[in-house]
Amino acid sequence: MIIPWHEHKHRDKDWCEELECRMVIEPSLPDESEFLYTAQPELLRFRTSQLAVEKVMDWYQSRAEEIEHYALQVDCALSLIRLGMERNIPGLLGLCDNLVTLEALVYEAGCDLTLTLKELQQMKDIEKLRLLMSSCSEDNYVTSAYQWMVPFLHRCEKQSPGVANELLKEYLVTLAKGDLKFPLKIFQHSKPDLQQKIIPDQDQLMAVALECIYSCERNDQLALCYDVLECLPQRGYG
Repeated sequence: MIIPWHEHKHRDKDWCEELECRMVIEPSLPDESEFLYTAQPELLRFRTSQLAVEKVMDWYQSRAEEIEHYALQVDCALSLIRLGMERNIPGLLGLCDNLVTLEALVYEAGCDLTLTLKELQQMKDIEKLRLLMSSCSEDNYVTSAYQWMVPFLHRCEKQSPGVANELLKEYLVTLAKGDLKFPLKIFQHSKPDLQQKIIPDQDQLMAVALECIYSCERNDQLALCYDVLECLPQRGYG
């Protein structure tokens, strides 16, 4: 799509420069944008100066996906989508959230650098959450939870209210089956007396913590079970 510039002429056009005269001399004026559509015929659907909102949304989505696919520049694709959202283009939130997650995986979490947006979009949310936290060491687990897991859960909650609690529960209970070590760290940073909590709802904290204890399949983690119980509100809560 070619949109004419708003120009201020330093002089009036000569008579031979007027469109009427040029149409006689050059009956078919060259289309300056033709090379774009010759190389990429799929862009022809955007070839108009009066784009509907749906077309603009489609352009932002397809262009961002092309940037990520061909250049592997997740940050540039994300910047384009954010520009569209700043201009009130609807329907971009889902793609924006996936690009934010992919950006964290590729640039921060040390995930597989060959992971693509298409592959990420085919994953379930629980798979994305596990992938985000898969490379976290014991020392930086809590920091990573605040940096990656909590924002990811907030994004999921915006898309589907109520899903964040279910995702966190599934993630922690699955971890607890093999080892209570990492779930315990989450519970220790959700205690009622803390100002900032990973799990702010105390009812949810108790429900998830108890299910983690009951789900643990190891017989050598009794001490960790007691540590989990120490994180819960005391008798008389509520």
